[in-house]
Amino acid sequence: MKLLRLKIENNEGFRSLQKGFEIKFHTLEDTESMKQFRPFCFAGLNGSGKSNVLEALANIFFHLELCVARYLPESIKDPGNFERAKCTPDAFTLEYLIGQQNNNAYAVHSFEKVTIIKKESEEPQLFIQPYPFDDTVEVRRVSLLPSINKQEAAEGKQYLPQHIVGYSSGENEILSLPFIKSRLIHLDEYRQATRDNYERYDEPENSLIYIDSNMSQAVLLSCLLFEKEDTLAPFRDVDNTGILGLRSFRMNIRLHDFVFKDDKGKERNISILKLIEKHQLDSLKKCATALFYDEKEKTLWLDFFVNDATKQAFQKHFKTSFECFQCFRLLYELNSHFVNEKAKEEVYRSKGVYTDGKLPVGSAQQDVFHFLDFYITKELKKTGEKKDLLLRSFSDGEHQFIHTMGICLLLKNKRSILLLDEPETHFNPSWRAKFVKVLNDSISAGSPEASVLVNFNVHLLKDILLTSHSPFIISDCLPDNVILFEKDGMGKTTAMKVSELENTFNTYGTSVELILDRLFGYTQSIGDLSFSQIEALDIDSIQGVAQIEKAKAELRKLGESIEKDLVLSRLNKKLKSEPDVKNL
Repeated sequence: MKLLRLKIENNEGFRSLQKGFEIKFHTLEDTESMKQFRPFCFAGLNGSGKSNVLEALANIFFHLELCVARYLPESIKDPGNFERAKCTPDAFTLEYLIGQQNNNAYAVHSFEKVTIIKKESEEPQLFIQPYPFDDTVEVRRVSLLPSINKQEAAEGKQYLPQHIVGYSSGENEILSLPFIKSRLIHLDEYRQATRDNYERYDEPENSLIYIDSNMSQAVLLSCLLFEKEDTLAPFRDVDNTGILGLRSFRMNIRLHDFVFKDDKGKERNISILKLIEKHQLDSLKKCATALFYDEKEKTLWLDFFVNDATKQAFQKHFKTSFECFQCFRLLYELNSHFVNEKAKEEVYRSKGVYTDGKLPVGSAQQDVFHFLDFYITKELKKTGEKKDLLLRSFSDGEHQFIHTMGICLLLKNKRSILLLDEPETHFNPSWRAKFVKVLNDSISAGSPEASVLVNFNVHLLKDILLTSHSPFIISDCLPDNVILFEKDGMGKTTAMKVSELENTFNTYGTSVELILDRLFGYTQSIGDLSFSQIEALDIDSIQGVAQIEKAKAELRKLGESIEKDLVLSRLNKKLKSEPDVKNL
């Protein structure tokens, strides 16, 4: 899918985005650029509204997913938890292009333009228009109401992204709330399917996926078990992570029960894993090197020593890396089985920013699932030694690098939108400089050039939006795809492409110093503490050879910089003009 435009139209606006705020993405006049890897990079000072756009999109798609769902758990239907006519933001226009994975070519001329309009306190409406998206073709309204009798999702479901993926670095939770709500909905959907004696459960209907530290283990594991050598090249590069492959891992699965009450109030227990016991869980057992069931602790241990046979077993029983990931994702989400209705209701009704503290954190005994002894074979950069290391011993930057690469690998053939909030926070400068290239390599490597779909193009399948303060990342993005966020004198947020600025310049391949100057108003090449020492020198008042030499001696305590060189140049000119120097 390819985003075109988002406009906030409710009176209250959304967070720091006021009514009338508009952001433009791709243009219909330049559909060729959509076929290339061009992530949108949101730049600007802290508090300028960059992350709020990601959050608004996540909230909008979360609301739409609930509107079209053929199944909603009873807990979300209570008044105040979800109402079709109320969204946050409550009025907006969203436009994007999306293709259908059918026998048509996956090319722009087979896409449809989707326009979603929501007015305050009214249900959203979805309209589609085929290529060439102008007055020569009809606009058709598509229903967002599911068919209750046929138990089918609304027709509009097929015009939404297959997956909306969120990732936020460190402790920044501004993006997480709609994704946490989705996890609770997945859990209740599974719980009610268990109660109603469904035969099996494969994956949740809601398409939002949040990649936190636990889920990232599932991402990495799925990639390393399924992807080919050329696809994993970005991982294996010793200058990146140097990951050569999986050595071994253990899965801990506790056999808890759901507790239900019948019409007479009598309690009955049903195994939480009932719906997946004969399918996903049985497949995992067939892939395991060894297994052990602790009757006393009601815990199943699955051990995996990873070799070619292990990978072949996983590929036989799970087909794709994403199917394997969905299995791990489901098991992780079942860890919240003990969360009570009051806590869930508080999250469902929340319109705030943070989820921290709203949900209880389970103990190891309450968890249904977690990984243990997750060993990765890694080539050490300094020595070239190949060593088996626990995944948890990796640095924050390595984990962050793995998250983003793994997400792109899993979703390379899925029509999706990736919302990445400051994904490079823990990167060293070298990794920041190569980040965009690695994203491109991760999506492109191993992707089919042709399939049952004609003109298959993986870059048409998704859009990537990321916020960043890194001039290295901005330097790898074209000016049409770098969007500068600023606050005007009235406190209103504006978002404008660098290519449309009054003093526009080409960000692609531009030096980081120039980007810092033009976009962030930072003209120094050194930190403020060392710069303050240079500023403290009152050159005009320095007189005589002795004072000049003393000032130069102070400057020599500093490393090399253009700021230091400029001051030294002025001091040297003063030195040459001194009478006692002239007479030498």
